[in-house]
Amino acid sequence: MKVTPTSFVTIEYLIRSGENEYFPKTKEPEELSFCLGWGLMPGPLEEAMVGMTIDEQKTIRLTPEEAFGEIDDDLVHEVPREEFDPEANPEEGDVFETTDEEGHTAYFVVKDVRPESVVIDFNHPLAGKKVEFEITLKAVREATPDDVKGCSCSECGGSHPHEH
Repeated sequence: MKVTPTSFVTIEYLIRSGENEYFPKTKEPEELSFCLGWGLMPGPLEEAMVGMTIDEQKTIRLTPEEAFGEIDDDLVHEVPREEFDPEANPEEGDVFETTDEEGHTAYFVVKDVRPESVVIDFNHPLAGKKVEFEITLKAVREATPDDVKGCSCSECGGSHPHEH
């Protein structure tokens, strides 16, 4: 079976940015399963997957705009140090998990630790960077109704494909 614009797929992926920056940092591919057409992955990556078959490998190069967007300065904040758990000792490069106003999980990276505050960044760690996805298609099938229930945004409640 070939990948269609609405298939459910499992891929192994490795992302490279620049000479020696990899995600995952182990430089070992990770497996990921998702339904195409729901905006969970960059659109040009999903488009490049259409027509692929099991065990096919592909390298897809994306600009910052196509991948994880440009850096948005509005997503960088300086917060008082006391907003962190007293046992947390934030250091530059640490990644923390929090929840937004709507209860969704959000991640941020510590950019700078100052005596009274911490600079945190909610941009994707690869925002503003050209990236190269190395993918191998491991499985493909038609998406089921349960697969497309994955979206829980207030705009659609999982009822239709769209970008987030």
